[in-house]
Formats: sequence, structure tokens, C-alpha cells
Amino acid sequence: MEKMFTSEGVTKSDRILHTPGTFAKNHLLYVQEVGKLQSLVPHICRRENLDSYLIFEVVEGRGSITAEGTTFELQRGDCVWIDCQEPFEHVSSEEEPWKLVWVHFNGNCAAEFYRLFRKKNESPILPPRDSVKVADMLERLLEGLKGNMSELELHSLLTQLVTGCLLETNEKNRMEEVREFINVNYRDAGIYKLLAERFGMEQSILEQQFGESYGINVRDYILNRRFNMAKELLRFTIRPMDEVMEASGIGNEDLFYQLFRENEGVTPEEYRKNWAQWIKD
Repeated sequence: MEKMFTSEGVTKSDRILHTPGTFAKNHLLYVQEVGKLQSLVPHICRRENLDSYLIFEVVEGRGSITAEGTTFELQRGDCVWIDCQEPFEHVSSEEEPWKLVWVHFNGNCAAEFYRLFRKKNESPILPPRDSVKVADMLERLLEGLKGNMSELELHSLLTQLVTGCLLETNEKNRMEEVREFINVNYRDAGIYKLLAERFGMEQSILEQQFGESYGINVRDYILNRRFNMAKELLRFTIRPMDEVMEASGIGNEDLFYQLFRENEGVTPEEYRKNWAQWIKD
């Protein structure tokens, strides 16, 4: 069959196009295209209005990408994550033609992942990474599709890729300090005052940054830690209910019983009877 267009002499590529099933489209992250490309001569690739998200890494050489009206110079090791609905173009360096590895993907939560990424990151260029091996994961996706990898396995790899990229954009040090401080002091009734004194941040800002980092607000994180402690005390000690409430930091009896009804579907007494190994009928 005669080809209308060809990239022969311009690029050398190894790519696979993929059409996901209905279940994957409705419930998973899914691959649309994944591949490797070596630029043989400089050329501009322009795209827009694609219902897709693109992540790529420069494996060798240099080039640039223009997105959101700004041109970003790229070199080996740089990674990019863009929304392909918006206009973008990229071009390889003439002196050092690049090699890329990429994936076009989508899914029912892809837009939310990207929204969170851009909320944390001022540009579509990922910051330097210590742990996320983007190129390695993209190679695994390519080889997986060649080997007829299942939609669930592809989803798992894509999830690792995007969440790994998101974790690299977090305000890691500050929010990790906050979480570690909470882990030590969550039972203290004055935890919010302690947080304000320790980190000097308004509660609204702290809540926002903590939520962006860990997907849960400070109040719920503290409450979860207290509730988990209450469950441990019920299972592994013989302390009476009032002491469990006090020792876990929950304190309030109505809240104590509400947490067990909403999360376990039983009263605290029933939870202890069901789970405590030292209780014998």
C-alpha cells in the first residue's frame, strides 16, 4: 500500500498504537501510543486538540518544546508532561539531534492527575528527579504492549508513572516535616496550635499544601491517626472505653461512637469483641 506521508530520513521510530477496551476507557488509565524516536534531522512537530496527555523524556541530545506560549530548552534527562488539547510543538537540535521515549495516554482520572501536577509545578517540565525513572517505565510500557500486557497491568504502570512524577513535584521536605510532627503529636488536644507554632503557617495554607501532597486534609489525617490508635487499643489492651478515648486523642464520646459506626459499621464494644484476640466467648 502506497504511503501518503512518510518520516523516512527525518526520524527513526519504534512505536505502538493501542485502542483500549470499554472497561479501560471507563475506569482505568490507558495507553493510546507509546514509543521511541530518534530524530535524524531537525523538524517541527505541531499538535493541538488531541484528547490525550503526553509524557516524554529526552534520552539523548537536545531540543525544545513550545507550550502555553513559552519555549523550553530541553536536554538529556529532561521530562515533559503536557495536555495535548492545548497547542504545542517540539523540535530537535540540529547539532545534537535527540532521542525521545514517550507515551500518549488518557483515562477517567487523567485530567485530575494533570490538574494536580500543574497546580504544583509552574511549567510542564518536571523538576530533577531522584527516584522516578521515567524512561525506564516508558520502555516497560512499550515492551508490555509488544508482549500483549493486560489493560490492568498497563494501568498499573501508568499509575506508577504519573504518581511518581507527582511525588517529585510535591513540597516534600516541608510537608513531610508536618506529617512527621503530626505522627508524634496527633493525640495532643492542642495539635493545631502546636502546628501553627512549629511551622508558622496559617491553617488554611497548611491545609491546602498538606492536601495537595497527601490527598487528605490535616483534620482528617489527625482523626484517622486517632481512630487507628483507638482500634489498636481496643484490640490489644484491656483498657476501658473512657481510657481508650482519652489515650487515642479522640476524647469526645459522641465522636468516638460515630467514627466506629461510620467506618466499621459496629459499636466500639462490638469491634473489640470481633477483633480482640484475648476475648473468649
